[in-house]
Amino acid sequence: MLINSLPRRPNLERVRRIKEALREALSLSHDTTVTVTELACLEEGCAPIETVVGLLRPDAPQLQYKLHKPTDAVDAEDLVQVCTAWGFDVQIPVLAPLLQEN
Repeated sequence: MLINSLPRRPNLERVRRIKEALREALSLSHDTTVTVTELACLEEGCAPIETVVGLLRPDAPQLQYKLHKPTDAVDAEDLVQVCTAWGFDVQIPVLAPLLQEN
C-alpha cells in the first residue's frame, strides 16, 4: 500500500531539477509531461520511501519507473536506469550536469 502522506515534504527544488534533467536529456516536446512523486510505502518488503517517475506523452502509453529511495537521493545513475527502462539511451555524463545545483 502506497500513501502520499509523509511527515516531511520532498525537496521541491530537487523534484524540479529531476524533471528538467529528464526533459532536456530526452529532448522532450512541450506537450510531454514528466512527473516525479515521492511516496511512502507501508507494505512488507517495500522501501519506506519511493520516488516514482512518470512520462506522459500524447498518443503514447504512460511510462513509469520506481526508484526505491527519496527524491533527495536520486542521482544521474538512477535517471539512466529510468531512461533505459523507458527505452531511451542516455548516459551519465549527459544527466549528471543537469542535476547539479546552479
